[in-house]
Amino acid sequence: MSEALETDGIPANLLRRIPMAEIKAGARAALARQEDRVMRGPYPVPSRCRSDEDYTLLVAELARMRATGTTAPQGELAGRLGIGKATMSERIKRSKELGLWDGQRLTDKALAILAHWQREQEGD
Repeated sequence: MSEALETDGIPANLLRRIPMAEIKAGARAALARQEDRVMRGPYPVPSRCRSDEDYTLLVAELARMRATGTTAPQGELAGRLGIGKATMSERIKRSKELGLWDGQRLTDKALAILAHWQREQEGD
């Protein structure tokens, strides 16, 4: 506290101790609950993405992971799939090119594909 008073602000060493990633993850989880999202289990992301549906499942899982508080969803999902982070980044880039992901959330196109996929799952 004395350092803050001396410098008329918050010292850098104190700022570095603030767990920003955890704070952001908690905020995302709180927003997801506030928006009344249905938190289901993990989406079955295929090990290889070939179709719009595959890319939709990928970004839907990333969005679900972010909303449930995962601090590094891309890295965690890459590890789960047994692929490198560069490959994951390319898949996310491709999902944006396909109009399925805007960088923060699923697009209307992806939501329609996901709704169709969920109806098929319920029919099985």
